[in-house]
Amino acid sequence: MSILEPKNVFDNQKFKTDGPAKDKIYISEKFKVMRVSLKKGLEIEPHEGSHPAVFLVMKGKAIFPTASGEVELGENDYIAYSETEPRGIKSLEDLTVLVIRD
Repeated sequence: MSILEPKNVFDNQKFKTDGPAKDKIYISEKFKVMRVSLKKGLEIEPHEGSHPAVFLVMKGKAIFPTASGEVELGENDYIAYSETEPRGIKSLEDLTVLVIRD
């Protein structure tokens, strides 16, 4: 296994004005870590999942859909989705989310 350099999750972060910016943080054979940056007021429409995933809010606030309704998450909050559970994001503030998935 190789040794990785320490990095800050906010290094080189960019926001798009028309949708999410998705950046690969770490990719292995077993899992992926992605950074999703979403400007206030933008949305990733709810969609069917194809893999389990955990969404950890690093900065900002957002609404996340669940099977029983929507939940609002803020900094340091997270939600875990099963493999096929619908997921999406509606940003209430400029948002940075780490997504860990199969």
